[in-house]
Amino acid sequence: MILFIVEGSKTEPRVYETIKRLYFRDEEDIICIFGSNIYGLYNRLKKYNADFDDIGNVANIVDVIREMDPKNAEVLKNIKLSSDIDQVFLFFDYDFQHAYHVQEQHPECSLEEILKEDDTRLKELLDFFNEETDMGKLYINYPMIESLKYTKQLPDVDFHTYRTTLEECRGQFKKVAEEFSDYKAYKGILWDNAPDEIDEIRRNWELLKQQNVMKANYICTLSYSMPTSKEDVSQQQVFAHQINTYDKNKSIAILNSFPLFLYDYLK
Repeated sequence: MILFIVEGSKTEPRVYETIKRLYFRDEEDIICIFGSNIYGLYNRLKKYNADFDDIGNVANIVDVIREMDPKNAEVLKNIKLSSDIDQVFLFFDYDFQHAYHVQEQHPECSLEEILKEDDTRLKELLDFFNEETDMGKLYINYPMIESLKYTKQLPDVDFHTYRTTLEECRGQFKKVAEEFSDYKAYKGILWDNAPDEIDEIRRNWELLKQQNVMKANYICTLSYSMPTSKEDVSQQQVFAHQINTYDKNKSIAILNSFPLFLYDYLK
């Protein structure tokens, strides 16, 4: 049994259905919508007295998800503990723009201070959710799920150069991604039960997987090539290099986590 926990209720379930059709048709799996951002996840876990230095004191992620939405409770009605599930994968956005929301509530804080605090919390989560057969494995979209379609015709030879800024993420990135993309409204990327499109979508996902993995390697090693080891492009490695290389200038490299997940999962 695989449990997929995703942030949003609009695009992420469509991504899930597409990769399930392409790669997981024979797997038994469940999808649950968290319905809040990555910092909402952090706060929920803290509410349950999670101690990120002691994995033995963690809240049961199944309980957290079940509480968020009655629909999740129904889906998980036969699941009592995280240990009842073989693998747990979580997909959330980096949510660069969250710093502006915090500053509106705390104008005495600078954006730099807020970004540093956000990154500290995200590092805790990545270190904590680092094993799918234990508490779960967390994957991060930079800056958000729309990074999946932020590409020209696949394969896009310039993909490794694409970045976005903190300011652009302030209510604009979704529009920018749609205007930039050669796959408007995810056509050619996400499957809508049209049998004649599945072969094209399968080819495009193989290319999405390749260019996102190569870009992750570029972020971590400055080599736009396939990594020599999956550890070279782990979620912790990508995050560390993102904040050390890009975040200092209030920019972030555009990268989607679903292709990276497939690279990790498919042996």
